[in-house]
Amino acid sequence: MKRGPWHQFGDRSQNLALEQLQAGRGVGVVLSPRALSLANAQTRSAQYSGLGADILVDNQFYVPDFSNRYTETYPTEEFRRSLSSLRRITPAETDDLAASIAKINEQVGAAAIIAPAVCYEAGRPETCEVNASLFAAARQAGERLGLPVYGTVILGNSATGSWDTVAAVLDEATALSADGWYFGFEFMQERIPHGLEATLRCCMGGLKLACTGQPVLHAFAGPMCLLSFCFGATGSAIGHSQNLWQFSRTRWQQSERSGGGGNAPARFFSSKLWGTIVYPDEIARLDVTTANLVLTKTEFTRQLTARPPFPALSRWESNKHLVAILCDTAAAISKADRALSACAAVDKILGESVAIHGRIEAQGVELTDNTSSYQESWRQSLLRLQEERRQDYKVLGLQGL
Repeated sequence: MKRGPWHQFGDRSQNLALEQLQAGRGVGVVLSPRALSLANAQTRSAQYSGLGADILVDNQFYVPDFSNRYTETYPTEEFRRSLSSLRRITPAETDDLAASIAKINEQVGAAAIIAPAVCYEAGRPETCEVNASLFAAARQAGERLGLPVYGTVILGNSATGSWDTVAAVLDEATALSADGWYFGFEFMQERIPHGLEATLRCCMGGLKLACTGQPVLHAFAGPMCLLSFCFGATGSAIGHSQNLWQFSRTRWQQSERSGGGGNAPARFFSSKLWGTIVYPDEIARLDVTTANLVLTKTEFTRQLTARPPFPALSRWESNKHLVAILCDTAAAISKADRALSACAAVDKILGESVAIHGRIEAQGVELTDNTSSYQESWRQSLLRLQEERRQDYKVLGLQGL
């Protein structure tokens, strides 16, 4: 698995990922059957691999009977069934699923196979049974193509409420003979996860997987890519849309394009805040020194100013800017020689963010979207992670991580 930021596919990600790779951002792309047809996936994967990116396909069985016009173009479509139906899959059907998985990954030139999986849930052993069967099919496909197979470990919200339930599920998942892990955590919080305990459990889960000695790709990381390499991940998957900023099954329970937003002003993602600020409305309320400090720019936002006249910032340009900031920061952190070194680097970033948010609050400015609600929680989560999981970090150290 290539080390660094990966592009996580969602709606309208094709050109965005291409532009970012052309600019040298990102080491790979995770394609989504929800977001593009198989024919388009073949075309796009050739473009991305031509720029040096590795290709993975997330078959997305999280809501197993979900289907849309894109998934219908994939040979795995006939296996999108209810959980109870997947429990009854026959050996012959497993062989057919393996052939379908192999066909998809061969056509896009995948670097490895992500095993399809439903969400793991606490107290539901059938999810473990189904995922073992789906992994067996993926393993057959991997053997056919000579590719490594990554076990998908998406922890559903019923499993994420305590460390005991997280650990129990991970014990089941890591019994699979995986060559790596595709890891996601369902928080059930808006926008960006902010709870200290939930963030800690997510990082502990990722750390437990990293301690297996196999690479971990932190899926649906979004701005949490800041934490990925702190818990030993090899890659962090980043997307522009808010529904890619954490794993949520609602993406597979609603129409492909929900619309909305109207004429709402663009949110500018600041690397100094490690969060968004409304441009220009909230920037205009800050003193000029703070405003210039917050306006950390990329090639997509060079035109922006801290004082009138304010150039326009479209929401699409703000999306490109967001991905650029996340990729650049994740790439820098991924170069840390150890996970503990990444923790130190991230602590510095979050500490500065907390200080700047305090400065903004002292000016009587309250930013929308609860954009200052998680930085200190994340910081404290990392401190506790290092304290409470010292033995795990020793294991990573023995692995050179």
